[in-house]
Amino acid sequence: MKSLPANCPKWLEKKILEKGGMISFYDFMNVSLNDPIHGYYGSGKANIGIEGDFATSPSLSNDFSFLLAKQLESWLLDICNNIESNKKLIILEFGAGEGTLIRGIIEYFLNKNNEILGRLSFKIFELNYGMQEKQINLLNDYLNKGIDINWISLEEFENSNFDGIVLAHEVLDAFPVERIQYSDGILYQQGVGLNSDNNLVLKKMKLSEKLRKRLDFLRKNLMIKIPPKNAPDDWTNELHVDNFTWLKNVYKRLNNGLLLIIDYSLEIKKYYSPNKFEGNIIAYQNQSATNDILENAGDTDLTSHLCNEILILDAKMAGFKFNGIVKQGEALLALGLAEMIFDIQSKYKNDISEALLKREALLRLVDPLCLGDFKWFVFQKSSKKEITFKSKIFIN
Repeated sequence: MKSLPANCPKWLEKKILEKGGMISFYDFMNVSLNDPIHGYYGSGKANIGIEGDFATSPSLSNDFSFLLAKQLESWLLDICNNIESNKKLIILEFGAGEGTLIRGIIEYFLNKNNEILGRLSFKIFELNYGMQEKQINLLNDYLNKGIDINWISLEEFENSNFDGIVLAHEVLDAFPVERIQYSDGILYQQGVGLNSDNNLVLKKMKLSEKLRKRLDFLRKNLMIKIPPKNAPDDWTNELHVDNFTWLKNVYKRLNNGLLLIIDYSLEIKKYYSPNKFEGNIIAYQNQSATNDILENAGDTDLTSHLCNEILILDAKMAGFKFNGIVKQGEALLALGLAEMIFDIQSKYKNDISEALLKREALLRLVDPLCLGDFKWFVFQKSSKKEITFKSKIFIN
């Protein structure tokens, strides 16, 4: 990627100099997003929504959470029928953003199924305290109503075992990634360093043994060439190196239930295509996407598409059964989004402007050029007998 030199904030310059003048791209992305004082998420400065840096499905419309909750309700009933009647059911969300998804799910069960709500405990795993504070502020009214919501630490998560559903909505794309660069017939690891003006620049590093083994594993198991045939000079792309460890940890804690990952992703042949010579990582700020990934470090969201086949392989290696993948647009239509759009006309007949805003928000959820091309990955674990989950989102 021919990213231009970018101004380096003093806090980041200090970290880079402490490491000898260069850090891996993984470390750059990690501190840019997760540093507790300066990071985009770690400090809580992330601004999510239509007036923020980027919009997520739950931030666009509460109807997204309602539709998703319809499917969660069905899955939770399937779990109820296969475990002891006195056991709590858990909905655990990783990286809950500002808390809008959990809020919408709680609202659904308050309105539609108080019986299941009585058995539910909502857990949020959020390591970034700035974001945790936003979630607490948003969900405080439900806490006061006695809804069982808890924020759990890493230690609490690692000591837990539960039945239920794990949600990861736009989480794995924000995991730090390593970047590889193919130059003059040699594959390098990409780093971030400083030029003579102390500006941030992308640099080549020797490929680590860990990355070499990971690449060999993917080539062998997925029959893919990385770098691809006919890759241009300086072809650059990403490797998600933390996904397997995260999946393994989730698998160990879940007794009976499902893992639902919702994120944007590509098939492996598109992901590692010669045409993807600048990779799949994007920076977001003020509703604008850019490939200039070094600019405004700590004040910009960095996100990298997932690779379908690699994610599924990692999940299977962790122990999960793969139940299926579906595009978000198809899933939401199967859950009743078209009916919601039809009902807008009668519900808001005296407020045309509000009706148009509602309709636009719902259409963005299914528009392939907006959020409709997101993928829903469903993975299952059953500790004793196999549970048959009824999935409305998979249309045979």
